Amino acid sequence: MNIIRYGGPMARTRKVGSPIGYSGSAGLTGFVSVWATTAINETITIPTQNIGTFNAVVDWGDGTIETITTYNGFTHVYAAIGDHTISITGTFPNIYLANGTEKLKIKRVTNLGTVGWTKFDIAFFGCSNLTEFTAGSTDTSAVTNMFAMFYGCASLTSLDVSSFDTASVTNMQNTFLGCSALTSLDVSSFNTSSVSNMQYMFNGCAGLTSLVGVEDFDITGLDTTGDLTNFLTVGKMTTAQYDNLLVKWEAQASGIPAMTASFGASIHTLGGTAAAAKQTLINTYGWTVQDGVTP
Repeated sequence: MNIIRYGGPMARTRKVGSPIGYSGSAGLTGFVSVWATTAINETITIPTQNIGTFNAVVDWGDGTIETITTYNGFTHVYAAIGDHTISITGTFPNIYLANGTEKLKIKRVTNLGTVGWTKFDIAFFGCSNLTEFTAGSTDTSAVTNMFAMFYGCASLTSLDVSSFDTASVTNMQNTFLGCSALTSLDVSSFNTSSVSNMQYMFNGCAGLTSLVGVEDFDITGLDTTGDLTNFLTVGKMTTAQYDNLLVKWEAQASGIPAMTASFGASIHTLGGTAAAAKQTLINTYGWTVQDGVTP
């Protein structure tokens, strides 16, 4: 069997044909994603922010493996046209596609990996060819910013963030804005106790018919009246989800400013506890509530 050997501070040996991103007994620890080239000798650059330490081993998926220690060194030229699975292990604290030149080349993320993530702000912004995102085996406990993370990912039909640890995140503004192809999203793993801004979080998610876990959000960190503006403008939660949200959020409302909150086409049960909770939000706490229920 062929063996590729390479040096550098994180040197190891990988047998050709072993699972990409696999590092011995640790299992699948790499950040694994699929990118496309459409021309011979096309370059793929994985953009990052100059924040944090980079010390990563990159398997470019074409037989090339290298160690990279600078934030702007993640560039590779592909001789062949097609899809390329790229695996990054080691220390890789952020990715920053940011609606830039490489945004249309990434097609899938199949594992985020344990690579020292610290920032996700505008990480996949504008990646309209990204169809699948599976966080998989990962550690996001040090991430503080998810601003516009998936903004404009209009082709996403599979988005699994169930392994996200968001306890340190303070900003979720625009996180899923424009993810119009999603029909269901499960954010039940999200700890939002540190979040101070959720405006536009699900704005433009026109296909949504179910939003699992949003009713359990901790909103006590919201500190200005606009923090729920255009939270969900089109699309909707199920009636049960929206009923629960109204009841649970009303129970937290006494400690935060009056909100202008939009919940898209969501409809609550009339004449029950949810309807009463909504009226308390409006009459007692000064909220403006926009939803699919005719006044």
